[in-house]
Amino acid sequence: MPSMNLFIGNIGSGKSVLARKMAFYGNVIFNMDAFQQMVAGGEYGAYDVAKKDIYQEAENVTIRKALDVGLSVVIDRTNMDRKRRKRFIDIGKEYGAKIVAYHWGIGDEKNVANRLKNPRGIPAEQWMSVFNYMKNSYEIPTLGEGFSEIIEAPKNYKFHAFDFDGTIVENKFPDIGEIIEGKADKLNDLYEDISNIIIIWTCRSQNYTSLMRQFLIKNHLPFDFINDNPIFDTSSRKIFAHRYYDDRNN
Repeated sequence: MPSMNLFIGNIGSGKSVLARKMAFYGNVIFNMDAFQQMVAGGEYGAYDVAKKDIYQEAENVTIRKALDVGLSVVIDRTNMDRKRRKRFIDIGKEYGAKIVAYHWGIGDEKNVANRLKNPRGIPAEQWMSVFNYMKNSYEIPTLGEGFSEIIEAPKNYKFHAFDFDGTIVENKFPDIGEIIEGKADKLNDLYEDISNIIIIWTCRSQNYTSLMRQFLIKNHLPFDFINDNPIFDTSSRKIFAHRYYDDRNN
């Protein structure tokens, strides 16, 4: 049975991080910000009221088509009030989907700080206005709305930083060696817990990084970021993690 997964959370909650993880497992992700950006020729935040019907129809068609062919869907938007959630819940019911809420709550000052790490050309004052608007719109999700399940989404992640050459694959740099036995299972076991974030921590650069990324995707080896932890800012080049995996300290 496909599922209709609604994200409910203020800006900067970490919704898109979880969306990436769910995309890895075959979910169809619809991110309205990304669609509006496409329609606007790449300009983020250029919402055009005159195109509202286009935005919504594209969303509806994508969701319905995915459910029709048996794929689960993730609605990656704030969905802070019952009125906005009802449209998606109703579509899910049409297709007999399991309707799941991933709930981050009303939000706090950390959300704005997270958003301002990458403001996408939007002034801080405008992001604060959006945050407060969403906060004031918030209605706690309930099973009575039609949800089959309400999952408390992670507000605190555990970060795992994996070296690539010699740890995930045999060290054949600049070539890419064979996957080391047990490492694919290790990565997938960690990734199944939505509170775990996997960072590939590597000395590879430029085209070597691109080749590595293609290898990871082709071999279905999960990861969230490469040489980056945008959730936890150290203001330095060092990647913060709770645990580091490296062939030099095995």
